[in-house]
Amino acid sequence: MRILKSALLMTALAALLVAPLGSAMAADEIKLGTIFSRTGPLANLGLDSWRGAELARIVQNQKGGLLGKKIVFINGDAPNPKAAVSESERLCTVEKVPVILGSFSSSISLAASAKANQHKVIYWELGGVGDKITERGLKYVFRTCPTGSDLGRDQLRFALGELAKKIGKKPEQMKVASIYEDSAYGTACAAGIRDEAKKMGIKLAVDEAYNHKATDLSSLVMRVKAAGPDVILESSYENDAIMFFRQAQEAGLKVRQFVGSGGGMNLPGYQKALGNATSGYVCNVGYPGYNLNPAYAKGIKELEALYTKTFGEKPNSVFSVINYMGTMALWDVINRAGSLDPDALVKAALATDIPADQTILRFGIKFAGPGSKNMGQNILARYFISQWQDGKLWIVSPAAAATPGRSLQVK
Repeated sequence: MRILKSALLMTALAALLVAPLGSAMAADEIKLGTIFSRTGPLANLGLDSWRGAELARIVQNQKGGLLGKKIVFINGDAPNPKAAVSESERLCTVEKVPVILGSFSSSISLAASAKANQHKVIYWELGGVGDKITERGLKYVFRTCPTGSDLGRDQLRFALGELAKKIGKKPEQMKVASIYEDSAYGTACAAGIRDEAKKMGIKLAVDEAYNHKATDLSSLVMRVKAAGPDVILESSYENDAIMFFRQAQEAGLKVRQFVGSGGGMNLPGYQKALGNATSGYVCNVGYPGYNLNPAYAKGIKELEALYTKTFGEKPNSVFSVINYMGTMALWDVINRAGSLDPDALVKAALATDIPADQTILRFGIKFAGPGSKNMGQNILARYFISQWQDGKLWIVSPAAAATPGRSLQVK
């Protein structure tokens, strides 16, 4: 199996930092589609997710491309699910791409991947976590990242494990509130929390959805305050996360910790809007960024430098790393398939078994097969725990991945 070893990854990335990125493409090209939110309310996260895939394209092209050809992206813009269907149709029927990469947003992924599957085009999901993406039995849909219910389960496990211990309470003494935006992403996270709470015999103090486009969350804030939780488990996008936190402060809602599930709570804009109020007070279960311990994530600093060189700015979210890793796995699948025939790609994908020590984020890649409830899902994917401290988001768990000198704080 042609898998990029950690040492080779570091060498390749280092070489790219001094090599020109605008070299001429070969006459033969492989056209692949991408669908991300490049405009609209999710554009910030959508664009940064695409950038991770773009870095993987650059790295692979510097190595000679795929099947002897250079990789070219045909980019689609999907600010909403309706646009996702249209763009997926265009990429499949007009551009005739064999593979579409996406999408960050679960709702957009659900719409776009269903259309791609109808056309027997591989849909390679890199960051959308809604469980239903890989629970529909779609032959040509694969996902390299963890699921939303994984997020929710890990939120509750963290709250009743490491966090409870740090606070000084037993798991059964913790009062937990779960609030979530009501799209595919938030509901998947909440379902994971609910399922895990049932297994643990824990009753949630609050379990309530809201619309992420709402302009006022004060009534939700007051209901949470009345319940008196120790911790709030929150699944939200950026603007709604900022609004809830601000209104919670204004209402005098005090908890020991907010625990997010990625989304908007791990963005620089979230911390910038809220300032030091988040320090030691907001954790995230989600994707790691470039602040992983470099001894743990081999090549992470070289990738960060390549990002800065390519896009002219430092990374503005954690999403590019998970998208980079998942796209590199796609290159492995295409090379092993030896062609772009959809059934050959499916066969190669289902044979994938990449060990954890051969990926930049140190979790393996192996897809659930036909007959599984979650066919096409990477069953080895997992999350990390980070916390806002002193204006930056630091990895605090697992210990081996933690940013040197950083550990979990509570107020």
